[in-house]
Amino acid sequence: MKPSFEEIQLVGETFLLLPQRALFRPGKEQLIVSDIHLGKASHFRKQGIAFPPQSHLKDLDKLHYLLNTWKPSSVLILGDLFHSSYNKEWLWFKSLLMHFSQINFILVEGNHDILDKTFYAISNLLVTDVLEEEHLIFSHKQLNELTKLNIHGHIHPGVEIFGMARQSIRLPCYYLARRQFIMPAFGHLTGLHVLKREDDTVVYAILENSIVKLNGR
Repeated sequence: MKPSFEEIQLVGETFLLLPQRALFRPGKEQLIVSDIHLGKASHFRKQGIAFPPQSHLKDLDKLHYLLNTWKPSSVLILGDLFHSSYNKEWLWFKSLLMHFSQINFILVEGNHDILDKTFYAISNLLVTDVLEEEHLIFSHKQLNELTKLNIHGHIHPGVEIFGMARQSIRLPCYYLARRQFIMPAFGHLTGLHVLKREDDTVVYAILENSIVKLNGR
């Protein structure tokens, strides 16, 4: 049984917004994620900040679940797969790629993807800086002066929702504005950057098991 999702149309194509902070393209059998930031827990532990030793497995387990559930033929990662310097989390990710050897993984490099190119020498992993299609262009950061819809990450978008008694809650979200569609951060240690809701934007707030569409301000 497939999990809940919100179906939308982007440039005439159907996309499914998943509450697990991932897109699925039924027409291409493609899963899209951004900003996993594997290794961030280890990076903080090296700085003396306490994190549970197995906290990195939470994001890998979620990715494993999505691969088993949606059975994509390819996975597109929009940058910041890994959080800076090498540590053992890379071995866990490499093991996942080997387990799903029938799936093609594409990494659009982000500013944190600074590992030596030799680490990416895996048969079902392709690395590029930008991926362009007929009506879409995929990148890590926002590109400027585009005639195509730019799907990107980097920002870790969030939305703040206010209640009647002036209480508020911040949630991760998908953010659609003009010629850009901003992906939520997949990683659970990434934090949020709250974006304003303008008249010409559409925000899809992510709850635990569902998506809520918010129009404009």
